Amino acid sequence: MSRLTAFIAVIAAGLIGHAHGASAQTRYTGDPSVRGSVASVERAGGYSAVKLRLLLWAAKLGAPVPVSTDVTLYRISYWSVTDGKPVLVSGLMSLPDKGPLRGTVLWMHGTTDDRKTSMSTPTLQESVAASAVFAGGGYLLLAPDLVGLGVSKGPQAYLFNPSTVDVTEDFLRAAQQVSGDLGRKWNPSLYIAGFSQGGQATAVIHRALEQNPNPAWRVRAGAGIAGAYDLAGVSLPFALKGHSNQDAIYLTLVTLSYATYYHQPLESVLTVQYADIAHRLFDGDHTAQIAKVMPADPRALFTPAFLAAFDGGAPHWFIDAARANEAYAWAPRAPFRAFYGDNDVDVPPADAEAFLAEARRRGGNVEAISVGPYDHGGSALHAAPMIRTWFDQLSATP
Repeated sequence: MSRLTAFIAVIAAGLIGHAHGASAQTRYTGDPSVRGSVASVERAGGYSAVKLRLLLWAAKLGAPVPVSTDVTLYRISYWSVTDGKPVLVSGLMSLPDKGPLRGTVLWMHGTTDDRKTSMSTPTLQESVAASAVFAGGGYLLLAPDLVGLGVSKGPQAYLFNPSTVDVTEDFLRAAQQVSGDLGRKWNPSLYIAGFSQGGQATAVIHRALEQNPNPAWRVRAGAGIAGAYDLAGVSLPFALKGHSNQDAIYLTLVTLSYATYYHQPLESVLTVQYADIAHRLFDGDHTAQIAKVMPADPRALFTPAFLAAFDGGAPHWFIDAARANEAYAWAPRAPFRAFYGDNDVDVPPADAEAFLAEARRRGGNVEAISVGPYDHGGSALHAAPMIRTWFDQLSATP
């Protein structure tokens, strides 16, 4: 966020704001038994092309990104399924105000423990920036909140592939209806991108859509930034070493997620103290309290029995769950690019390298691309312009 200081100061001075005000909800007859059924659509504001250009200038991206159109933002609430039960979830749809749609960009968000920064509650940190980069260039931008954020309550289905796939595919169905209702012709060319947690989700969604193709959304490319692709082999061992001051938060989120959705006792992984904290504070509404109670050493979160199993390579349900939610052991047909920063201490470059090696062994169309000597957040700032340029090149060809 330090790279957005200049832009935030402009807003505080009252010199720039939303181009369009938010409007009341439009309610649909959402049916919980029908996946992708739209419950409501709320206009969440909009930005002129000029203001989007200023935002991207203040963000100090690694290269300029052309913005050609004003953008209107909507929150879509819709029905999906997780853990075998209907769930009301939400997502952001950013619609270019003019011109034919160049395609659909599906943006998968980075890790957050704060409901107020959900993608469908547009903030400068990710929602508006992604809208500027992609919707500002003529693409329909779709960004699902996923379970546990936005209108969805309860533990996040964090790095839990079955929910990620279900909720995202249902958002595509919902957005296709809403964009049509707004008079815009759907473009089936689908470009998938995401950062951090969203880098992993990008690979998961890309794989799922190629395994079960749908003519309504044809995957043209996938681009993950700082993705945690090999959870059991790379991501978790790295996080347990405490390279990042966010590691304890990442590990608590994933442990709570797997305990919830694999129906296992949280106390079989986390100590009683930190299991209690996870239940009380990791609901999206207590972010300010979390940093105060997380340990500096992430290993302090875990029971001695779990650490012994992890360190010794012994069987454990949590390790099995991490292995089951990998995103690297497949062969993309549409091209996939795994971007990373050389100085990332949140998700190591080794994750992208593991994906590259295994996918190529299987004959997959994958590249691992260093954006240079940048950290976790810096990797996104430098990869985003590269991704937009790549998508533009692809969208210009049949």
